[in-house]
Amino acid sequence: MIARKIPQFFRGGGNLSMEFCIFVMKYKLPTQTQLLRMKKLFFLIFSSAMLCCGAAVAQETPMQDVDSLQRVVDDLNEQVRAAEAAERDRAIWKDRAKFFNLGYASQKLTPMDVSGDLSWKSDMGFSLVWGRTYYLHKKPLARMIKFGIDFAWMDMNYAKYSIPETTSGPSGYGEPELDLGAHQFEYGMQVGPSITINPVSRLKISAYFHVVPSASLMVLDDEVNAGYATFFNAGGAVSFNVISIGVEGRWGRASYNNFSLGALDEGMEDVSDVVETGKAKFKTGSVRVYVSFRF
Repeated sequence: MIARKIPQFFRGGGNLSMEFCIFVMKYKLPTQTQLLRMKKLFFLIFSSAMLCCGAAVAQETPMQDVDSLQRVVDDLNEQVRAAEAAERDRAIWKDRAKFFNLGYASQKLTPMDVSGDLSWKSDMGFSLVWGRTYYLHKKPLARMIKFGIDFAWMDMNYAKYSIPETTSGPSGYGEPELDLGAHQFEYGMQVGPSITINPVSRLKISAYFHVVPSASLMVLDDEVNAGYATFFNAGGAVSFNVISIGVEGRWGRASYNNFSLGALDEGMEDVSDVVETGKAKFKTGSVRVYVSFRF
């Protein structure tokens, strides 16, 4: 159908000039003015398209630069936050793991082999504790809680008592041959769990429970008692930076080997006739208030 409409001069042959004139008259080919307008219109469309492409490219390049700069800034901010978190962890936790406690003790000593409500309250007492907290995890839970194990390689406790004049030691055997006063001394090591909360800034609140295996020595007038004792203590402390203030309860009981000097007679030839030995059980309870230095 299309081939039939194509003039003969496009298919070749015949009188080309006559047929071309007939084709021009029939199909009205565009004039030179129309062709010029079409060229201007095409140039305008082409120029607009090029300008749009150039604007899009020019806009995309700055946006890419801004995105790259934003990624660099985000990376730097992340590094700064990580450095601040590490510094905070060092200042609050790592640099404050060790502790040295100076405490005042109010203590009560009760003999368990004597019937009745017999006990002595201390006139004075003090304690020294030196140890370290080993935290069980690196990052605090909820950004403020850490669990740990406390280990103190030194726990020294001393108390001085006033014994009524009517007794001599726990047995109450008349007047003593030698009056050395009443003293109690322990040296032990602490170990046990603890929990520490850091609610704000460098303020920390801790609570703990410790087992304290100890060597105990008591002098009650002319009687000396020595033995192994297992104590327990539980308490809490509030600290800010280096300084900490705490309070704890301490209790335990033990069986002691004791010896004392008997009456001296001229007929005694052996030392065993002078030294009297035996066993005794005591129960100890105390409250210790302390100031702690954490480093």
